Amino acid sequence: NWSGFSVSSLFWDPIGSVFIRIWGLATHPFKDKLLNKVSLGHPAKCTCYSPNAEMVSIGMENGEFIVLLVNSLTVWGKKRDRSVSIQDIRFSPDNRFLAVGSVESAVDFYDLTLGPSLNRIGYCKDIPGFVIHIDFSADSKHIQVIWVQGLVPSGKIVTELNVIERITWATWTSIFGDEVLGVWPRNADKADVTCACVSHAGLSLVTGDDFGLVKLFDFPCPEKFHKRYFGHSAHVTNVRFSCDDKYVISAGGSDCRSEPGPN
Repeated sequence: NWSGFSVSSLFWDPIGSVFIRIWGLATHPFKDKLLNKVSLGHPAKCTCYSPNAEMVSIGMENGEFIVLLVNSLTVWGKKRDRSVSIQDIRFSPDNRFLAVGSVESAVDFYDLTLGPSLNRIGYCKDIPGFVIHIDFSADSKHIQVIWVQGLVPSGKIVTELNVIERITWATWTSIFGDEVLGVWPRNADKADVTCACVSHAGLSLVTGDDFGLVKLFDFPCPEKFHKRYFGHSAHVTNVRFSCDDKYVISAGGSDCRSEPGPN
C-alpha cells in the first residue's frame, strides 16, 4: 500500500522496460532506492500521475495503455485503440479525461468517469508530426500538441488566434512557442532540443537535448541564459519537475538511465 507516501517523494520510471519502477527521491525515507516495480507485459514508453494522485497511466510501445490504481498498484483499466507506440499520455486537470498520443499523429480521448472500459469518446488527428508531448489547458477544455491546439474531447483544431491567446495552460512541455524561444541555441537543428517542462510554480523551465545536456532557464525564456547539467551520455528523452519543484528527473535514451537532481 502506497497511501502513506507523499507523491512528491516518488517518481515512476518506464524507460522502455516491461516493468514500471517506483523510486524514492531524496525526501523519501528510502531515498534513491527502488521501492517497487510492476510487470506490464510489454515495453513502456511514457507515464503520468493523475492530478489527484489516485491513478497512474502508462503508454506502451505496442499501442496499448494501462491505468493503475496508485494505492494497490492493480490494473484499473487498459485499452488498445492504436497499433503503434504511445508517445505521451496525460490526465486532464479535473481528473476526468485521459489524452493518449501516438506515433500515428493522433490524440485519443477517454472519459474516466465512464468506468474502466475506457471507450474512446473522441480524437484529434492530422497533427503535423509525431505526438511527442501533450499539455492540457487549466480548464480541461483544450490540449496543445507541438504547435497545434485542439478542443477536448471533439479534437477539433482551434485556429482562432484570439481564442488561443486566452488559454491558460495547466502544464507546458512544448519545445515550440514564443515563451521558449531562448531554449534554442544559435544555428540549432530542430532536432537538437528534445524535451521541455515548466515548473509547477511557472518560474523555471528545464530542457533536454541530443547532446545529453539538461538545461535550466527562467520562464518565460526569450533569452538564452541558462545553467547546464551533465549526467547522460546520449540524448535526453524527457524531463520533469517533482511535484514540489525541488527536483528535476531526466530520462536518457541510449544510456537507459533516469537521473534525479536538485533544482
